[in-house]
This record gives sequence, C-alpha cells and structure tokens, in this order.
Amino acid sequence: MFEAANLRQGDTVFNDPIHGHISLPKKCVDIINTPEFLRLRLIKQLGATYEVFPGAAHNRFEHCIGVAHLAGIFATFLQRQIDDELKCKSEGGSCDATAFTKEMRITREDIICLQVAGLCHDLGHGPMSHVFETRFAKKFIKTWDHAEVSCQLFDQLLENNERIQFSSTDRAFIKRLIHKSKTDELTPEKKKAINEETGRPAEKNFLYQIVSNDNNGIDVDKFDYFARDCYQLGFKNNFDHNRLIKFSRVIKVGDEWHICYRDKQVEDIYHMFLSRVILHRRACQHKTVGMLERMYMEALVKANDSYRLQLRKGGPVKISDTLGNMEAYVKLTDNVFNDIRNYPGADKNKDLKAAQDILDRIDTRRLYKLVGEAIPKSEKDGAQPKFKLTDDSEKDETTIIKGVAEYSKDPEQLKEEDLFVDITDFNYGTFEGKKGQNPVDSVYFYNKPIKNGPYQAFHIEREDVSSLLPNVFAEKHIRLYVKNSAKLDKARDSFISWCEDKDLNGKWRHLKEVNYATAADTTA
Repeated sequence: MFEAANLRQGDTVFNDPIHGHISLPKKCVDIINTPEFLRLRLIKQLGATYEVFPGAAHNRFEHCIGVAHLAGIFATFLQRQIDDELKCKSEGGSCDATAFTKEMRITREDIICLQVAGLCHDLGHGPMSHVFETRFAKKFIKTWDHAEVSCQLFDQLLENNERIQFSSTDRAFIKRLIHKSKTDELTPEKKKAINEETGRPAEKNFLYQIVSNDNNGIDVDKFDYFARDCYQLGFKNNFDHNRLIKFSRVIKVGDEWHICYRDKQVEDIYHMFLSRVILHRRACQHKTVGMLERMYMEALVKANDSYRLQLRKGGPVKISDTLGNMEAYVKLTDNVFNDIRNYPGADKNKDLKAAQDILDRIDTRRLYKLVGEAIPKSEKDGAQPKFKLTDDSEKDETTIIKGVAEYSKDPEQLKEEDLFVDITDFNYGTFEGKKGQNPVDSVYFYNKPIKNGPYQAFHIEREDVSSLLPNVFAEKHIRLYVKNSAKLDKARDSFISWCEDKDLNGKWRHLKEVNYATAADTTA
C-alpha cells in the first residue's frame, strides 16, 4: 500500500491498476528508462493468450514494475519485524523470543537490490514469453534459460549506462536473487563463497526467498502475476498476497533462516497453488492458446534461416544468432512477427513464404484443429500404465505422432507431417528436483508461542489440513492437432484407436459419442 510518508527524495510514483499508487527509488527508474527494460513493453505477458482472451493485452513491462514494488513491500515488512525485536531486546523489554542478530538487519541497500532484482527478473524473455524458450531457443541452445539471460542483459544494461552504479557485491547479489537462488541444497563451502561474493552474511540468506523462491515457490513474482493476469483476463482472484505477507516471519530452521508463515494460512497457501493451476488450465495453457503459440514458433523456425533482424550496428542477423548476442537480442520482441509478415522478397523464398502462410492462417483464423485430448494413467491409479511419458517431450511427441499415424486406415491421406502434439504440463507450481510433489510440503509454518517462548518452524502434513485436498499435484495432457481441417475425421479415428490401445484417460472417450463440429467450423 502506498504511503506518502515513505517517499524518499528521488522516488517516482506510478499509478498501477493492480497495486494503486506505488513508489520506486531513482535507481529503479533509471533502469526502467533503458532500452533493455523498455523492450519489455513489446513482449506480451501471456503470449498468444491475448488472441483468445482480448483483455490479456498487458506486457512484461508492467508486471516487472509490480514485482519490484512487492519486493520492496515484503522486504520492508521483514525489516521492521527484525528491527523492532532487536530494539526491544536492547531496551530490555518483553518481546518475542526470536534469536535475531544484528547481522540480519535489512539495509536500505538490500531493499533496493531486491527491487532491482524484481524489476529485472524477466529481462531475458523472448517473443511470446515462455514458449520462445521451449519451442525456439532450446532448439539452438539446449541450456537456454531466460533467467540466466536476464542476468546477462542486466550486466549489459549497467555497462551501457554509466549513470547506474552498483558495487560489485550488490551486482552479484542482484544476479543471485534473479537466478539460482536456492540455498538449501548447496554445500557449506558453496554457501560461504556466495556470501562472500554478494557481501551478505549467511544470516541474510532468507532474502533469496522473496523474488524468485526455489525453496517452495512462494514469491512476489507469483503474487503479482496472479493478481495482474486475473485482472486482465476478467477472472476472479481470491488469493490475498498482502495478508500472507502480514503473517510471514523469519525463523531459524537448523542452520538456515527461512521465511515462514502462520499455520492458519495453510489453506490460503493451498489455494494460491490451486489458483495457479486454474489460471493455466483456463487461460495460459488453453487448447487454442497452445496451438497458436505452436503456430507462431513454427513460423519463427521456418523464417530463421532467411529472415534477418536489422540492427543499427553490426549488420543484419538471424533470429537464432541473437541468442548469443545480447546487443542484438534486445531488438528481438513480439514485433518480429509483423516484420516477417511484411518482409520484402518473401515470395521468392520458400522458407519465408511458408512462415508468412502460417501467420496468414493465424490472421484469418484458419487455425489448426484440435483432434482430441488424453491423459496418461499414472501408477497411482493402481495399475501398470501401458503408455508412459518421459522427461524428453520432443521424443514423446515424435513417438505419439508416429503411433497415431500408424492407426490410419488410409496412410496416404493422413501422414505424420499432418499432425502435431502438444504435451501440456499442469502442476501446482512445482520446481526442479521436486516435480509432481506437493509444494506445501516445502513450506515452513509457525504458531503463536506460549508465554513468549521461541518461535518454532514446522511443516504441516496434507492429511492434517483436510482429507479433501488432492494427493496428485501434477499431470500431463496429450493434445493432438491436425494442420489440415479436411483430415480432422481421419485424425480423430486414428487418435481414438491409439488411445484405446494405450488405455489412456481423457476427453477422447467422448469423441465416439459426440457429433463434433464440421471441418468448416472455426476454432473457438
């Protein structure tokens, strides 16, 4: 919440539709006014979701400003919590028995670094946001990671703008806040090296749980995009991030300090993760959104060898060549698709013509058709599944397409190149190393101490919350699409046969019973 009394000299006030009037320090405003950051105005927050939900027109730009604001709010709340108790102890008063130390004090510099990290955490996103990473960038660089690229662009931003100055330790701290912020599983030697590099003692490691929290997934990045995406999509958001912040507390667990939450907030935290699933199922990974994003990336891949991004310095470059050239990557935004649409001489180039044809299909709503959707059974269903997905989605997609095509009664009429598969991962916000697990199992809680006793952190088992909570926290859906609508019926028959053979769950079962729209109908 904005408070005029908290304004400092040099701060700038923004009027945000989600958080109201917010203020950011001069260093953040200086970063906003750079090409590296202003580029985010040209990258849709939800990619092709805008073409299905007209309200989803917001960009990465405003989301990052919102994350910076919330990072400051969260850090300031914890700062006051720590300072108040240290002051109480120094005056000999009766205060909460938490073993805070002076090394834990959150400074003004710490808060600015957290705000800058929130501001810059998405600098590395490419056209259409997340799908660019999975469907384009990783075809050329397997280890591509938008968070790592955000750090590279942050370095470039500082090198190109001498007026924005950070110490070497603050610079390292900001980059660590953006990327690879998980500290629980590091060796003591590595933790010590990180603390020396960032100029922050081990007692401040809980600060890594504010912007990008790899320990349990609760961070201000989610807080902002839940509120902002739901607002833009016209969905109701019942999760109150301000209440959760108010019930947060820093408590020591073993040798590490963690941000913990009041035990009565456990159902709200479950609801937060459920909200993520609902948001993805209803919008971000909607069947038509997934198909549109795939079409956009197909166009990008086809255009890559012939299209050239025009630069002021260094000459024209291929799209894939920008991945290792941050000066060029800054120029790569959602505008690339309009450039391909209007690229001169495309009629004489097979690849560019194919890319333009795909974009023309999008523009005239002649989209690929959804054939059907299936869900592989898991071992939790009580039987050994006949078909299992692996961690290699590209390999799985090829296997499925080949399998479905083999069931065609007329192989000449339905070929593998007529189909494509989208394996959609729905989960509760699980993260690397804990995929498919209950994210709340990694959250620490606390309750009111008895007679000013010490705060104790603990986990809460799912069974101790409610028997109505799920016991599965991730699943994958197989969506099959056909590129030629005239082949929809043939593709549907083959898909049904393949699903029956593999004994899959899902909506494909109803394809035999429902008279679906004809091929001439448009996709919803």
